Amino acid sequence: MKMLVIGCGSIGERHIKNIYSFGNQTIIAYDPNRTKLENLKKSFSSLIISSELKNIWKLNPEIAFICTPTSLHLPQALIAAKHKCHLFIEKPLADSERNIRKLHQIVRMKKIITFVACNWRFYWAISEIRSLLHKKVIGQIFSARISAGSYLPQWHPNEDYRKLYAAQKKFGGGAILDFIHELDYACWLFGEIDKLTGMYGKLSNLQIDTEDCAELLMTIKGGPLVSIHVDYLQRVYERSCTIIGSQGTIVWNFSSHKIKIYSSKTKNWTELSEPKNYDLNQMYKHQLEYFFACIRKNKNTDNDVFHAAKILKYALMFKRKGIHVL
Repeated sequence: MKMLVIGCGSIGERHIKNIYSFGNQTIIAYDPNRTKLENLKKSFSSLIISSELKNIWKLNPEIAFICTPTSLHLPQALIAAKHKCHLFIEKPLADSERNIRKLHQIVRMKKIITFVACNWRFYWAISEIRSLLHKKVIGQIFSARISAGSYLPQWHPNEDYRKLYAAQKKFGGGAILDFIHELDYACWLFGEIDKLTGMYGKLSNLQIDTEDCAELLMTIKGGPLVSIHVDYLQRVYERSCTIIGSQGTIVWNFSSHKIKIYSSKTKNWTELSEPKNYDLNQMYKHQLEYFFACIRKNKNTDNDVFHAAKILKYALMFKRKGIHVL
């Protein structure tokens, strides 16, 4: 199939590389930065490049990857959907709920397969934790603590962090939407949110106009109490999750490459280690494989624009109802 990648920053480039790894593919790359496109062309000689988006639709792409700043996701997804492209949209779906209903209508009418990126669902540890919960290894789940953070200026050391989309409200930046993966996988693990509250704000002296720290607290319908911490402040990259159940505890920390499970029956800890030679890029490739399989089978994905709109709604609700601290 002919694929279009809109936006060739780090994630767009990753998708291009991964798609080519599956074999000979026709890929069209759009980015307003012509120099960036020329550099990509040097790495992928068969890549079709264009810095004029309006001219691309004449090439009749069948799948569109939306990899631009968050504020552009919905406008560009709408254009691609009108051209009957199946949609892969980077997270989050959008930075507001405006025009989401319009996108839903077009997707239904044209029978488009859609997917909003949720690569951490495909990470070995998160997937394994979900399996453990389904098996009730630690019994009834009472509470969970999820955390993610990293220092924004270190994200792209060769770029001015102040110009990153994450640093600018007008581009849909901010820790809440940036780390929407944590909110997504919390709902994937535990279920739909019932009540949501918390605090957020800009606490550091980073030269940004978005929130750099947030604490979300929520209850799951018929399930546990869940808290989520996200920030742009930690000098050491961190992603972790602790789940407390009636018969034990599950602890995962990204840096340890292990899941630890405590059993109240045996009063011992057991460990599940990261698969040998595991490459973090595998979760991105597995995500693509899943998306392409759904297109082949003409089957809706588990994180289509309808489901992703619910996760976005929770995040935006938190920004409205949470306590904004200065």
